[in-house]
Amino acid sequence: MRARQFIMSAGTVAACFLLLSCSSAPKSAQPAVLSGISSTAGGVLITDEMIGRRRGEMKLSQASTDPSYAFSEQAPVLIGGGFGSGSDRTYKYLNSLRGPNGGPIKYDRIGTCCPFKSANSPFGGEALLDVYQLSIPGVGAPKRIYFNWYETGNVLIPVGLSATP
Repeated sequence: MRARQFIMSAGTVAACFLLLSCSSAPKSAQPAVLSGISSTAGGVLITDEMIGRRRGEMKLSQASTDPSYAFSEQAPVLIGGGFGSGSDRTYKYLNSLRGPNGGPIKYDRIGTCCPFKSANSPFGGEALLDVYQLSIPGVGAPKRIYFNWYETGNVLIPVGLSATP
């Protein structure tokens, strides 16, 4: 009985946190990250890129004309797949991206953010975006890129980037 009460309390706290993060207060330049994960094995930091590179690539052929596409929580990559394959599809997408001149990029998962409503979410219609940070060696400051696992749409190459041939 105590375990059930704790689970309900934790769920209530999570729901309250999600509701509070949707306040009408002025938004910062980047949304607050709600969760994050880092892993170590034998004292070695395991990065998301180390995990993701094993997943392969996806074919990307169409470029976006919207400079906010992928770089804003209002215009995330509609990668789809849900919990079943959203992570795999995200890694394949990231593995396909290249810098403006075809050079390599680096990426790391920041966490989740930006609660929103989705009929496709298994969490009572509530969903979060997945957030990664892209670094392009020799090209400016890192950028955040946002993914929606619950909706699908045209998966495009962000403005300023290219993709594997």
